[in-house]
Amino acid sequence: MAAPWPCRHMAAEKEDMSRMLYGRFFRQALTERVFCSRTYSVVFLQGVIQYLYMCPIVRASKDMECGASPWVFPFLLSNLFFLLLFMVGIVYSFSDVPFMQNKNMYQVIRTGRMRWAAGQISVIFAQAFLLMAVNALFPMLLLAGSCEYTLEWGKLYHTLALTGGSEAYRLLFAFSYEAMKRFLPLELLGLTVLIGTLVIALVGLLMFAVSLYINRSVAVTLAFLMVVMIYLVENIHPLLRRGTAMFVPVNWMRVTQIGIKMHDSFMQPSVVYMLAALAVGITVCAGLICIKIKRMEFQWYKEE
Repeated sequence: MAAPWPCRHMAAEKEDMSRMLYGRFFRQALTERVFCSRTYSVVFLQGVIQYLYMCPIVRASKDMECGASPWVFPFLLSNLFFLLLFMVGIVYSFSDVPFMQNKNMYQVIRTGRMRWAAGQISVIFAQAFLLMAVNALFPMLLLAGSCEYTLEWGKLYHTLALTGGSEAYRLLFAFSYEAMKRFLPLELLGLTVLIGTLVIALVGLLMFAVSLYINRSVAVTLAFLMVVMIYLVENIHPLLRRGTAMFVPVNWMRVTQIGIKMHDSFMQPSVVYMLAALAVGITVCAGLICIKIKRMEFQWYKEE
């Protein structure tokens, strides 16, 4: 009767070892993806773009003698051209899918196929969050000399939203007074980071899945098509805009348009719809990845 106890102890030890290997693999894979030239290039270019967008804000803050609150990122991301440039960088950062460089072969051997797949999916989520977090912090750094550390929107942004200050200082993006009335700064920033993280994760997982089932070129092309679809949403008839936006996840990152009407039609679907659709899309992509990894024959290649 005492025989099952050693078996249970061995099973527990084996499970602990598997978790330890998975944790080690996750940290190693995340470190490799974060601290690499591809990520450095993307973050550097995103920082430069934000600097160019923030220069007029700094100038307006000095001229009006009003501090600029650090909650600018949601308004930046709602600008069509900024979002396009931002997402091009995101697609580039995931363009090494399906992550089957020669160095990863040993990770698969040590962790097993399914844990390797789960680890890569987790790394995509972590990378998506870190990219959003870093970009949300950039305005705080760029406004360091003019920043007003407050939990309110501040006088400067209300002035720029309600007067001709945006044109006078040639702002490259707009401050939405409706969004400032609807959301508190931390609410809007938190919603931006949440939806942005999920959208980026969806793009990364979709590219991963397509690269496994077809090839990398098709995955990158499909991701770029997802990005440029924001132009269709922007230029379609206002009455058709919300219906079209429901099928363009990248456009949901323009969170300052949530709850805003144009010609008696909402510009964006509801937050509940966004979160539900993103959860379904992510689940489907993750499932397809796991199914393919379980059955496929790995083809490794050199790092490019």
